Amino acid sequence: MSVGVLLPEKIKSSRRMRRVAWTLSSLAALLLIGAIVAWRIHKENEPEEYIPGEASKDVTSVLDHRTPAAPVSAAPKLQPVKSGIAPRVIDPLLKPGMNLPAGAPPPRFTDVTRLAGLGTFRQFQGSRTSQLPEDMGSGLAWGDSDNDGLEDLFVLSGGGSLDLPDSQLAPSVLYRNLGDGRYERVPGFPELRIRGMAAAWGDYDNDGYLDLVVTSYDRIHLFHNNGNGTFTDVTHKIGLDRYRGFWTGATWGDYNRDGYLDLSVCG
Repeated sequence: MSVGVLLPEKIKSSRRMRRVAWTLSSLAALLLIGAIVAWRIHKENEPEEYIPGEASKDVTSVLDHRTPAAPVSAAPKLQPVKSGIAPRVIDPLLKPGMNLPAGAPPPRFTDVTRLAGLGTFRQFQGSRTSQLPEDMGSGLAWGDSDNDGLEDLFVLSGGGSLDLPDSQLAPSVLYRNLGDGRYERVPGFPELRIRGMAAAWGDYDNDGYLDLVVTSYDRIHLFHNNGNGTFTDVTHKIGLDRYRGFWTGATWGDYNRDGYLDLSVCG
């Protein structure tokens, strides 16, 4: 009868294998638990798929409960405004989709920026960063600011980087149309160094001269046309200086037909 003897080396090896197996099992269990927790967090934070017409917790509805809503039948009926303006006559020569006559040269555009006197304008000052306002670009606006029958040009500057002092931003410029294909800078327009976005002409006070609204990364500016080649910044007087934000597009229009231009600004 033979008796087997377990050597000390084999005992140590068996214990080491058990420890390794237990460690691997624990790591596997922890990884599994972590994966389950991560999946649950992802599912809870995943936005709900929205289908038009259905309510969604990710779509916010703002209701004003201060006053009860009036029934539709009680809403005032707007009376049509009689206009003395004749209906627009469509040019009989205008035929959309009509091809050019045989032998006609194709339309061509020639870069006349420098010849027109606009080549010295600079839209941006300093080095660019990755911040959004610097990549928006800036606008311009055509308008007969001096009532001479020629369209003048206001070119809005993007200014410069957000960490650049305002005094170092590139200025915006108003150019007067000389009528011969050339433009000259209007010295009576205030120096404007902003991170500009958009501009729009509109005679807001009905004095017969186009005024100018300008939007920027921080403010809305309004310049009154004095009718003598100069402009006055009336932003504070009108109360537009209290509106601070990231302002972009702007447009004028008499939306309530009271004879005065109203102003819509996109923020």
